[in-house]
Amino acid sequence: MTLAEKILSLRTQRGMSQDALAEKMEVSRQSVSKWETGQSVPDLDKIIKLADLFGVSVDELVRDGERPQPPEPPEAKVIYVEREKRGLTPIQTLGVVAEGTGVGLSLVGLMGAPILILPGAALVILGLPLLLARKHPFLITGWLAVALSLLVLNPYTSVSPWGLIGGLQRLYLYVTTPELQYRSTLFAIFVGITRGLLVLVLLFFTWRAWKNRTASKKDG
Repeated sequence: MTLAEKILSLRTQRGMSQDALAEKMEVSRQSVSKWETGQSVPDLDKIIKLADLFGVSVDELVRDGERPQPPEPPEAKVIYVEREKRGLTPIQTLGVVAEGTGVGLSLVGLMGAPILILPGAALVILGLPLLLARKHPFLITGWLAVALSLLVLNPYTSVSPWGLIGGLQRLYLYVTTPELQYRSTLFAIFVGITRGLLVLVLLFFTWRAWKNRTASKKDG
């Protein structure tokens, strides 16, 4: 319903003539007639006075159609903040076990079994990266194991730095030469081949970790 139709409807509902409405609005009857026929539109102050006279709001008087509903508020997004889990990770637990075992072996060695001091100290050293290092603890532990073996066991596998070539050579000699079939030879073969394979594996995973780190820096 238009403004003109509303003025006409509200005036007739209240039994008012155009002259009576014109008198109350302090305008001429022709002005009221033009309002009701849509030939002109009342000024804002006249619209407010019409709304007060008819007992309606200005919005109801001038709005054409239903009043639009306010938009629904957006749904509140629930943000879950994941708290940092407390306690030891499985890798840290393994480090604690290594540290405890190493300390225990070292104490037993000091109390009368010196042969246990060396493996106990090795476990303490190798367990530290597992307990403390956040990135690549196994790589650090592996390289520490290689360093310890070169420091302590290298006299048994001194043919090559890693011991892999020397271990294979000793294995060949052990199989083909009965005079070299001793327990110390077997030990040297085991240490040399194990350490050599470990170094190859560590080199591969160290290269891959370095490559991934370089790629992440470029992306960042």
